[in-house]
Amino acid sequence: MNNRLSFGIIKNASLTYWDEQMKKCWEGLSFPPFVGDGPVASLQSRAECRWQPPGEGWVKLNLDGASRGNPRQAGIGFYVHNWECKEITTLASPVGIKTNNWAELMALVEGLHLFRKLGVKNLDIEGDSAIIVNALRKGNMPNWRLNTLLSKAIDLCKGFDRFIVNHIYREGNKRADELANMGADGIKLLSKPP
Repeated sequence: MNNRLSFGIIKNASLTYWDEQMKKCWEGLSFPPFVGDGPVASLQSRAECRWQPPGEGWVKLNLDGASRGNPRQAGIGFYVHNWECKEITTLASPVGIKTNNWAELMALVEGLHLFRKLGVKNLDIEGDSAIIVNALRKGNMPNWRLNTLLSKAIDLCKGFDRFIVNHIYREGNKRADELANMGADGIKLLSKPP
């Protein structure tokens, strides 16, 4: 088993204002998620962003976190599909008074726990938080209080044969966003995995 962390190429992205902010937070960050050969982010590219199924033999986890303030009532949400576009499970869950970044990380940790239980080997992770994608790449958060939760996520990732992490615009991650907002509204939903 290959326990090395590996990350996929970020699609449809280029250097943006937020990349510059991330570089300021993480000096020495060698591969921020939006640096690449893709087109410049625009309203049109965001509007055209669509969910894509994972590659053959892979499972895709789309995740999101929501908070009604920072911090306020928060929720997590994710949905999972296999390479044949068959839905495996969905989750929406309230998580109490938390920040948005904490909720994003908790959605990741909960999704990774589920996949470890299911014995998934190849995992495609997709989320709309550039901060979380950057944190996974760098191995730490600019907010040190979140590093313990990030460490849990990184340790869980090591249990997969292969995984990739991609950023997707919120417009392509609408369902995860809806599920996270349901959680923030106090709604709990879990469709059972097979």
